Amino acid sequence: MDLFLDCEWADTLASELVSIALVSSDERHVFYAERDPLPSAPTPWVRAVVYPLLDRGHAAMADADMTCALRKFLVTVDAPCIWYDFGLDRSLCQYVIDGFEIPEPKGPVPANLRWQSCEGVKHDLEKWWLANPEHLRKRHHALIDALTLRRVCLENRRT
Repeated sequence: MDLFLDCEWADTLASELVSIALVSSDERHVFYAERDPLPSAPTPWVRAVVYPLLDRGHAAMADADMTCALRKFLVTVDAPCIWYDFGLDRSLCQYVIDGFEIPEPKGPVPANLRWQSCEGVKHDLEKWWLANPEHLRKRHHALIDALTLRRVCLENRRT
């Protein structure tokens, strides 16, 4: 099953995960999580744009809990193929799956996980955002961006 990925991060190197989202083609399988605590020294842009969009509440998870939850989510999906539009999203997702820096992360390790780049859709993503300005206020919320990536990738497959 195809899953579409988006991550938000706090630093210019894209090494400090803020949030992660995966959504299936049919939107029946959705994973969304935010780090708790959040990175303490985000860029000013992240502090002003990304942090105010966060859900917090049950989405906020400690690193160990996020790894366990993501692993459990992935093993419920048949033959997961994760589509991403930015290589650093893939790296951050793998980092969560691997357990951040935790010596022995909990949760079942997903088998047969495949990755698929759709980095060529950046122009189409920008066109979608311009054509749908009502969604712009939520842009850079990982789940909204994952849903948008899903829409654009599925539209491109039909054409």
